[in-house]
Amino acid sequence: MNRVGASAPGKALLSGEYAVLEGAPAVVAAVDRRVTVSWADDVASMPPEVQATLELGRARCGDVPGMLAVDASALRREDIKLGLGSSAAAAAATAGAVFATHGHSLQDSAVARRVFECAFEGHASIAPQGSGVDVAASTLGGFLRFRRGDEFQLEPLSAPVGLCIELVWTGHAARTSDLVAKVLELRERAPGEYRQRMARLGAVAADFVDAFGDGSAADVILAAESYAVQMANLGDSAGAPIVEVHLRRAAELAARFSGSAKPCGAGGGDVAVAFFADPEAADAFKLACKDEGLHPIEVSWGAPGVRAD
Repeated sequence: MNRVGASAPGKALLSGEYAVLEGAPAVVAAVDRRVTVSWADDVASMPPEVQATLELGRARCGDVPGMLAVDASALRREDIKLGLGSSAAAAAATAGAVFATHGHSLQDSAVARRVFECAFEGHASIAPQGSGVDVAASTLGGFLRFRRGDEFQLEPLSAPVGLCIELVWTGHAARTSDLVAKVLELRERAPGEYRQRMARLGAVAADFVDAFGDGSAADVILAAESYAVQMANLGDSAGAPIVEVHLRRAAELAARFSGSAKPCGAGGGDVAVAFFADPEAADAFKLACKDEGLHPIEVSWGAPGVRAD
């Protein structure tokens, strides 16, 4: 058997954090920092999401001997996770490697859907609080409108012409599971307040999707600004530092240059995503971030999804 390795891109969640768990739409983009997996007969250990996805892939496609060595270094900085979905990308790459080894073309849309379902199930067995939006981006690539209901809704999007998107690492890692747990505690403790916060997040999430789909860079900037406010309000209600000091500073700097910035993911640290309608403003924002001890992350947007390597 000719064993085939695979790679999958990381992701950046542009909008839909938290609300996507309640059925609101999200916009997510694949970025060109990839996790790679390669077959080996002896590796020290595999991450749990890789082990789980590998077992599921074998059950769906047939056995493949050996284990998978994982390289997620492109999604780390100074050995700290950047918050760009490395575990989801590892699961997607693992499923891709099994399917590709059994002769399935990862370019076939039906195969890609099966790869996504396998990777999602494997990832969810380890991180059940996730929506699957990160696995979808890592599997399918590009820009996606994602919605989770009775079935996953996955729709390709194109970025608005003239929209500049920038990523900034705060220098501080965050645990998504801890922040989500705080939000779920709010749901149990104050269900009315939780529903109110989610309704407001969901409404702005829909505005962001509409603006992105309509190709309006100006409206995307406004919707992102509003989403950051609603994420901060949710954090205040839940007692969770969703928009902590570094993320707030990134938003202040973006506003200085006629843009907006919000947490990219669950918040608490990790990464901010900023939006501008002017490339010079985006460049000035990155310079200002460096002066403030924030770290711009250079990526290409809309990277290809899982592929055989």
